[in-house]
Amino acid sequence: MPRGVFLLLFGLAATGLLGAPDRPSVVLITVDTLRADRIEPYGYTAGSTPTMTELARDGATFENAIVQVPMTLPSHASILTGTYPMFHGLRDVVGRLRKDIPTLGEWFSERGYSTAAFVGASVLGATWGLDRGFDYYDDDFSAPLGDQVDFDRVERPAEVVVSRALSWLGQQGEEPFFLWIHLFDPHDPYAAPEPYATRFKGNPYDGEIAYVDAQLARLVSALKEKGLYRDSLIVFTADHGESLGEHGEEHHAFFIYEVSSRVPLIFKFPGGTVGRHPASGVRLANQVRSVDIAPTIIQALGAPIPAWIQGESLIGFVLGRRSEVDLPAYAETHYPRIHFGWSPLFSLSNGQYKYISAPRPELFDLRQDPRESQNILTGNRALAARMKDELGTLMDRYGAGEAAEPAAEVDQATLDQLQSLGYVGFSAGARSEVGDWEGLADPKDKIGTYNRLNQAITSARRGDHQRSVEILEDVARSEPEMPIVHFLLGTEYLNARLFLKAIEEFRLTLRYNPRSGPARFNLAQAYAQSGLAEQAISTARELIASDSSHFGARHLLATLLARSGNLEEAVQEEQEVVKLSPGFVDGYNNLGAYLFALGRIDEAAEAYRKALIQAPGHIQARVNLSLAYLKLQQWEKALKEARRAVQLEPRASLAHFYLGEAYRGLGRLEEARSAFQKAKQLNPKLEVPQL
Repeated sequence: MPRGVFLLLFGLAATGLLGAPDRPSVVLITVDTLRADRIEPYGYTAGSTPTMTELARDGATFENAIVQVPMTLPSHASILTGTYPMFHGLRDVVGRLRKDIPTLGEWFSERGYSTAAFVGASVLGATWGLDRGFDYYDDDFSAPLGDQVDFDRVERPAEVVVSRALSWLGQQGEEPFFLWIHLFDPHDPYAAPEPYATRFKGNPYDGEIAYVDAQLARLVSALKEKGLYRDSLIVFTADHGESLGEHGEEHHAFFIYEVSSRVPLIFKFPGGTVGRHPASGVRLANQVRSVDIAPTIIQALGAPIPAWIQGESLIGFVLGRRSEVDLPAYAETHYPRIHFGWSPLFSLSNGQYKYISAPRPELFDLRQDPRESQNILTGNRALAARMKDELGTLMDRYGAGEAAEPAAEVDQATLDQLQSLGYVGFSAGARSEVGDWEGLADPKDKIGTYNRLNQAITSARRGDHQRSVEILEDVARSEPEMPIVHFLLGTEYLNARLFLKAIEEFRLTLRYNPRSGPARFNLAQAYAQSGLAEQAISTARELIASDSSHFGARHLLATLLARSGNLEEAVQEEQEVVKLSPGFVDGYNNLGAYLFALGRIDEAAEAYRKALIQAPGHIQARVNLSLAYLKLQQWEKALKEARRAVQLEPRASLAHFYLGEAYRGLGRLEEARSAFQKAKQLNPKLEVPQL
């Protein structure tokens, strides 16, 4: 931390200027994909955001807040740790937070606060490490995800998230708390519920924002009813903005222009003051960053800022002591590199000028050209060179060095979910940072290809798979060495049961990206579906050798081994599957089937019971458990399970058959005869006893 900043912080704490209530509660609100210029506190008049306007009226509004990454996970990591992405290690939509970097959740927990988080999308699930320090981390997407195939099912609407947060809030006593609420709704696809869908029919993005604002009104109302609103610290911000066609980009993550980098940032301080200094209705034009949120929260509570924090407290700005200062704002995106093999982008803004490091670098005067429409680098090469050097210095200063953990591999279920968003997660190799990407394509030159890929993904989501294939085949002709296009084509062919074509595309994917776990897994599936069992087994083993935690590959391997008669090894693999994914119902059911075939009936019954604990309505596991009890001659238990199976699925012929066997074992022959007759009626091919 710069020496001058330390002295400022020390002076504030020593003279008691903060004046915050003793251990106030803190509420952090992050709205996904929210542009600053599309809400009323920032001058927008076509939307409806009265709650956000109220927070701005009661707090200090920073008019020029810049995120460090225009992606949900890494940006939230910067918000919750106060550190840069090159330090905390999250640079993409997947990965895990470094274990040695504390979070705000941990900081509050160590000080006796109750801590809870409620997130609106699986991309912020506990898998990534942001849950550390939270007593309760609500990321339950299991019910809606299931066999998740569409993007809009990986999120929970704001109403659900806020309701769960209010339920938790209602159970809190007098002790202070730290509450983080994340609302995902403005993220595409824009599909606000009524009446917002109709009211904003011509601008669904504004409709999503209006819906979120209405849900935030419920939160604010609840805080007021509990007498918490006035004396709590409430922070309102976003993880990134949204490009609505500017610079040719739809959505975000691909570029780092202002539309996706500039976000709202509002601090509503306890009592509306910082010490005796009014902090209500304050508007600040200074440039600040997402990394500054954590240190500002900590100092607002009168505590010293921890050494790990890389951002700066903004309290001095609120007090009017740094009115002429713009903090240097860094931003990056590795999305073009990781997903397409093109160059990453890095930028540095000093409040007026913004330099973007790219194969064809750019320089903008944001005061004269806020839309970044005129690249002035040619006439300002000395300024551009100086800002490039400053960018490199900043990256070196805050980089993680050898302490950073590599991006973690992700389990197949999570990858399946992310693929449904169009996040495939290919690695194009590892280089260092700015200035070391010569030879890679400039994303500006590839925006057309990128948009075409998004069109293909959108077509597939909407069920127009023929159109998706046409687009992907066209892109593959112009970009034959791009792994993602072959992966997406292979996925389309696999879903269409064109297995030989799928095999060809997944093999091409691996030619250009040998480390792609998803491509290797799908290749194994394509081999299996086409009857090439040996190749499928070999490919699954290759994936497991590189990623022993890939339970999808182990599950597939177990199935293939069982089909080939290798039941003992199939059991071993499926046992590993359920260790890796204890909630995987089909893993328990298949394990039971393999154990049953080996004559280990007691163990099979236990596996079926575990499947039913996870999913009581799993008809196959219920029927199988009934059969296991029949083999064990536990007639009453078999009867109970068969009855339940019949209730769940009245047309399940085997359930009626096993019901008859259970009745027969109990000597209730008339009831057995009736059950057998029903089974025969449902499936005439069944051979039933003649009683």
